[in-house]
Amino acid sequence: MNTRHRVQLFFTVLLSGLTPIFLGQHFGWSIWLCVFGSAALVACTGLLMTARFSRSAAPQVPPVQPPVQQPVPEPEPPVELPFREVPLHNLPLPSSRPDYDFRFSATVLWRPTQPLSLTAHANLAGLAADAILVRARQVSANEDPGRPDLLAMRLTGLLGAPAYDGGGLLVAMATGITVALTGEDTERLEKMTTLRKAEEAWEQQRQYERSRREYFGGEVLKSTGTAVVWWLSRHEEEVEQAVQFIGPLAELAAAANDSDVPEVFRHYVGRRPGAPGDPCEDPEFDDELADLLKQENQAASGAGDDGYATRMADLMNDLGLSPDSEEGLVWLDRVERATHAARPDREAAGPDPEDLAGPGGTSDQYDREPPRPGAPWQDFQNE
Repeated sequence: MNTRHRVQLFFTVLLSGLTPIFLGQHFGWSIWLCVFGSAALVACTGLLMTARFSRSAAPQVPPVQPPVQQPVPEPEPPVELPFREVPLHNLPLPSSRPDYDFRFSATVLWRPTQPLSLTAHANLAGLAADAILVRARQVSANEDPGRPDLLAMRLTGLLGAPAYDGGGLLVAMATGITVALTGEDTERLEKMTTLRKAEEAWEQQRQYERSRREYFGGEVLKSTGTAVVWWLSRHEEEVEQAVQFIGPLAELAAAANDSDVPEVFRHYVGRRPGAPGDPCEDPEFDDELADLLKQENQAASGAGDDGYATRMADLMNDLGLSPDSEEGLVWLDRVERATHAARPDREAAGPDPEDLAGPGGTSDQYDREPPRPGAPWQDFQNE
C-alpha cells in the first residue's frame, strides 16, 4: 500500500466515523448508538478499502491463449530446365510412292528429364532430332507426295505437343515445320496426273464405244427382225416406211454378223424407199394389203403357214369378205399377185391364198389370168 492509498483510507475512515455522529445529533439518537454505529461503519469501510488496495497492488496475469499452429511451408517445385533448340533443314521423309521423298524442315525444342550430370548420353540434341524424325516418318509414309501442304499441317499438330523419346531421357517437340518437294518431282507428278486423267477419260470413251457396239451388234442388229423392231421403236408412227427399210436393215444385220442375207429377206435387198419396183409405190397396192405385209415383215420371217392363214382370214372378216364368195376369191388372187411382186420366193410367201377357200370353192376357174383391178364383178363372172 503506497502513500496515496493510505491518504485515501484515512479520509474514508474519518468520514465514515463522523457520519453516524452527525446523523445521531440530527435525529436525537443516544450517545451509545452513535458510537456503536460510527465504530461499525469505520470497521467495514476500512476492510473494504484495504481489500480494494490489495487487489489493485497485485500483478495482473494475462489470459492464457491457445498456441497458434504455424503453417507448414510447402516444398518448392523443382526448377525445370529450359528448352534447347536444334534446327533441321531439308531432311528427306518417305512418301507413299517410292523415290518421291518429302523435304522436311523444322526447329526441335528439347530438354532432358534429369540433370545433365546424371544423363548417360553423349549427344542429347541428336537424340531429340531423331525422336522428331521418327514421329514424322510414321505420318509421311502414308501421304501422297502431291500434297506436301496437307502433310505440313498434320505434322504441325502432331509434333507441336512435347513427347518423350524412346528411352525417356528427354522431352522433344517441333515448331516452324515446312514440307516441300523438289522442283523435278513436282513436274513429274503434275505430268503423271495429267496423263492419268487423260487415260481415264480415254478408257471411259472406249468403254462407251464398246457398250454401243455390243448394243447394236448383239441386240439391234442381231437379226433383221430385231433391226426392224428397233427402227419401229424409234418411229412408231411410220409403219409404212418400216416396210421400205427392211432391205437396208437386212443388209446391215447380215454385215454385222458376217453372214448372208436370209433367203426370206433377199427380195428386199437392192430396193430403196421410192425406188422403181418398190411394192409400196404400186398404185394397186391398197392400204389393207400394205398393213398385211407390214405385219408379216415385223414377224421376222413369218410365224408359219398357220399364222399367215389366220391373219388373212382375220383381214377378210374385217373387210366383210367370205373365202367361198367370188369377191373373196378375186381379193385373194390380188393378194397373191401383190405378194409375189414383193417376195419372189414362193415358199416364203406363205400358203396359197386358194388354200383358204372352203371345200366348195372352185379354184379351177381362176387358173386363167385374174380380172383387172377395178373391173366389175359382173364382167368377171361373164368371163
